Order: sequence, then structure tokens, then C-alpha cells
Amino acid sequence: MNEEMKDPIILPSGEDLKKPMRHRDPRKGRLLLLALGGIVVLAALVIGVTKLAQAIGEYVELNTDHTVHLTDTTADKVQRIEIQGRTAVTITRRDGVYSVRELSAAVTSQSACEAAFSNAATLLAEGVAAEGVTDFAAYGLDEPVSTVNITYTDGTTLLLEIGDVAPASQHYYVRVDGGDTVYLMRPLIVEMFSEGVAAYRDLSGFAVAADGLAAFRVETGGEVFAMEHHARTGGSAFTQWQIVEPELANTDTALAESLVSGLSGIQLESFVRSTPDKAQYGLDAPWRTLLLTYEDGTTLQMDLGADAGLGSYYACFDGSDDVYTVSSSDVAFLDAATLQNLVNEFANIVAISGVEQLTVDLDGAQATFVIDRSGEEDVVLRDGQSVDAEAFKAAFQAINVVPVNGFTSAEEVAEAPAVLTLTYVFSGEEEPYTVTYLDSSINNYALRKNDSVSVTVSKDACADMLAQLRALLA
Repeated sequence: MNEEMKDPIILPSGEDLKKPMRHRDPRKGRLLLLALGGIVVLAALVIGVTKLAQAIGEYVELNTDHTVHLTDTTADKVQRIEIQGRTAVTITRRDGVYSVRELSAAVTSQSACEAAFSNAATLLAEGVAAEGVTDFAAYGLDEPVSTVNITYTDGTTLLLEIGDVAPASQHYYVRVDGGDTVYLMRPLIVEMFSEGVAAYRDLSGFAVAADGLAAFRVETGGEVFAMEHHARTGGSAFTQWQIVEPELANTDTALAESLVSGLSGIQLESFVRSTPDKAQYGLDAPWRTLLLTYEDGTTLQMDLGADAGLGSYYACFDGSDDVYTVSSSDVAFLDAATLQNLVNEFANIVAISGVEQLTVDLDGAQATFVIDRSGEEDVVLRDGQSVDAEAFKAAFQAINVVPVNGFTSAEEVAEAPAVLTLTYVFSGEEEPYTVTYLDSSINNYALRKNDSVSVTVSKDACADMLAQLRALLA
């Protein structure tokens, strides 16, 4: 048979089958990977070069005199500025006085409003970031952070839209009257127009007055400390300031005055916002409240709320919806407003000049001494009979110099018997003032002043006083 076979199948020989199989050349794969990597790097370089070019462009623009006058007039030609930023603000001027619709006149910063009008008159851009822009998202101008509508006295207006911060320069992208040019503007100007009402509130004029203060009250966590200035409240002259809560007691005048002087150091750090819902600031249930009453009858209440961070507290005044921050260091002095810190070192100081009569009840004996000041010299009478005035004054002084040695409460000495009772009647007053020495322990007497108990005194320190009183009653 001479049939010619086409495409015969040739099997490899046994030796060929023993040879290892040859794979693809790995060098080609590596070349492919390198090529792909090069493409990625090239793309990144293109993007980076583009951004770098943009940054360089902004830098060159800002460091070359490319200032653009967006407006060029004078402040008296500005009629109104309406801002929609963090909060709404409308600023107007009448007869040279600026008004902010959202603020009372008392807290409107005239200097901040003047600066806003001045900048609105000569609004400057530091350069051009881009022209012919169609996509404003890259500049944050598709949804501006703030918009500023400026109305001039000639009826013309200008709309300024504020976008993102330019990463290369930290200036802001802005757009004017809906145009296709994006400008670069200094942060100082932009922040004035984007901070909202806080930028126009005058905090520097805030001050807590210490002069003419008649009453001082601090409540902290339900505990109350209160004191009154006797000359300004019409009370009797004990010490200049008298503690009235939690117990009736005389103050250390120097310490009390030092506490009061701390009021003038309270400053407002910043305005946060106006809101009737103050719970988020801890002002629905303040942890501390300061209430001041002045001689003219005016009052000031400061509530301190939650920690605002960075060493500050949220605060509000007189129940207002305005929330501020105050430095914790400015109000730290209020920690000293306690009976233990401010009580006078002497337990029972009474100025003899204001006393009309004194009744002494000691060891079951009682006598009333009346001071007659009708003549040139004071005369002390007991049951209508004159007694040794100098001996009376010495005993009176001995009462005043007994020092405090501790603190107690009415509950702790409820069952303690009375040893000595002194009842004072003051000139021009109907109600007497009674101080009772209670035998509260082996070493101490507790003093009940009218109905309050606060301090203890050493029995040893009372020995001279008791001896002189016994001599008067003899």
C-alpha cells in the first residue's frame, strides 16, 4: 500500500519523555510587572505633578503681588452685611452705631462690626486659584461653608461664597457673585465672616463687680455657703461679713474680702451659642451656682456646667440662653467659700458699740445690763443701778476673745445642756441675738447662735470669761 499518510502523529521517544518540561520564560512576567508598575508610577507622577503644579501656582500667586480688589469703596458706603455661617448674622449701622440683629446692644462689639464693614468695603483676594471653573466641588464651593451678602448704599450687592482651605497655602477658596473664578483669601478675613454671631459678641466688657456687694451665696452639689455684709444689709455689726449659711458665724474679714475680690477676676473666654436646651452643657442642673446681691438691689447669678475641656467650664448668667466658657482658674477661688475656711478665729465677736443691753444667764443666776449712752460717758446699769462700767467692758471683751477650736452641728449636740446664755439686744432692733454655750464634751463647749450650731470652743479658753461674768453676777 502506497497510501500517503498525512500529518502523522509523532510520539516523543522515551529519552524525550525523561527530559524536564520547559515552562514559560519568567523574565517576560517580570518585564510585564515592571511595565504595569511603571504605568502606575507614571500615573501617580502625573497626578502628583498636577497637584504640585496647583500648589506651586497657589504659592507663586500668593507670593507675587496679584492682589485682587473684589470691592473698592469706603465703609460708609456699606449698608448691610448678612452672613449665613455657623449662625446667622445681620449687621447694620445707623448714626454711626452698629447693630447685630441677633445680639443685644449691650454685648455687640462695635469694633468687630466696624472691621466687618471695613473689609466689606475693600474686600481683597490674595490671588487667583483657578479660572473658568465648572466643577466647584474640588474647592468646597459646591456647598459653601459660609455665604456673605453685602448690600451697599447705592443699591448694589455682592455675594461672597467661602469654601475649603487651600492645602498649599492655608488660605480659603472663595467665589464672588456666582462667577467661574476661584480666588484665594486670607484666613483673618474669612473667619470674620464665617464664625457667626460669636465673632461680633463683645466679651471684654464683661465684669463681675465686687464693689457694693451686700450678699454672697454659693451652692455646690447641694451644699450652701452664704455671707452678708452687715453695713449693706442693715444687719447688726459683728464682723464686716457674717456667715448666714450653713450656720450663723462671724467671718475672718481679711479672708472674706479676699474671696470677694476674686469676683473681679472672672472673665468670659468665648461665646458658645444661644440655646434654650442647655442640658448638653450641664447647665440644666449646674454643679455650682453663684448668686450675688448688691446694695442697690441688683443681682447676678452665674451657673457653672460641664467641663468644656482645655481647663474651662460652660457657664450662663441670670438664666439666659447664652452659653459661654470661663476658665476654671478664674472660678477656682470659689472652692474656698466654706464655713471652715472663712469663719473668724474668735467664736463670738460682738461690737459693744451696737449693744443696748446684755442679759447673762450663768449658774442659775440671771442679770440684765443696760448701756446708757445719753451722757458724755457710757453708764452701765443693772436693774436700774449703776455698776462698774470698766468691769463690764472687760468681761465683754473676754467674751469676744475666745477662739474657735473646732466645728460641730446641731445634731451632734442636741442633748448637750446649756452652761451659759448671752442675750444681746441691739440699738434699733427688736429681735434679740442669743448665744448659748453647750456642754458638748469633756474639753469643749459648742456654741448655739440663735438656732444654729457651727463651732466649738475650748473650756480652758472660756475660764477667764466665766470668772469675770460670775463676778458681775455676784
